[in-house]
Parts: sequence; C-alpha cells; structure tokens
Amino acid sequence: MTTTEGTILIIDDDSDFRASVSVVLEAKGYRVTSAASAREGLAKIAAEQPDLIILDIMMEHDSAGYEVNQAVKFREDYQLSHEIPILMVSSIPLDPATRFDRAAEVGMITPDCYMTKPLNFSEFLAQVRSLLEQRSRQGAARG
Repeated sequence: MTTTEGTILIIDDDSDFRASVSVVLEAKGYRVTSAASAREGLAKIAAEQPDLIILDIMMEHDSAGYEVNQAVKFREDYQLSHEIPILMVSSIPLDPATRFDRAAEVGMITPDCYMTKPLNFSEFLAQVRSLLEQRSRQGAARG
C-alpha cells in the first residue's frame, strides 16, 4: 500500500496488540512496521527512520521501553532520530513523569505522549494525527 500519511513503527512484545493497532492505522492510510522487542525496535528505528514510534514499556524487562525512549531522544548514535515523536502505550496507569516524580532524569524517559491500554481508538488516532502534524510543522520550519 502506498501512503502519504507517514510511517509508524510499533514496538510491543504483544503480537495481538501489534496486529490490531496495525489494522487500525493501515485503514487510515499509514504505513506500519513493527518490532517485538526493544532491541529489534532500535534496529528498525536506525534503519527505517519512521515518522512516529508507538512504544510499549514492559518487553524484555520491565523498563525496556523507557530505555528505547532514552536512546531515541538522547543518545548520540541515534542523533538522526531525536525528532521522531514517541507515543508510549502501556497498561501501567501512570505516565513516567507521575510515576517517577522524584527522579532527576525523568525527562529522559518521558515520551511525547502517554496513553494507557486498552486504547480508546478515537483518542489514539487523534494523538497519532497530532504528533505527525506537529512533526511535519517542525520539519517545515527547519526546511
């Protein structure tokens, strides 16, 4: 399928979640790719430079998603990916800023947007659209 909407990478170890979210996003015209682990996700980010990342927290271990967020936003070897928005989706009811409110470096694991599972798909799609539009505006301002 050819699309002009953007490429979205889903990083989640739950194959049912990846499949259901992919169907919803593809129906809206997005190109979707996925990874079943943080390690696989980081490799795909470097290779594909998606327009948006949808990221789970608990995968190989209970903080794998936080590590991906930190890598994408702050590590030098992912410098080309620093501007990719991250929509973190988890069954953990508290976003990182609330969950770790006393941690000095909580900003390094805080995504651009946080939503809890199960998803409300209309709110989810609105956030996806918003993050992609925001990225597009930033790119236009730099270009």
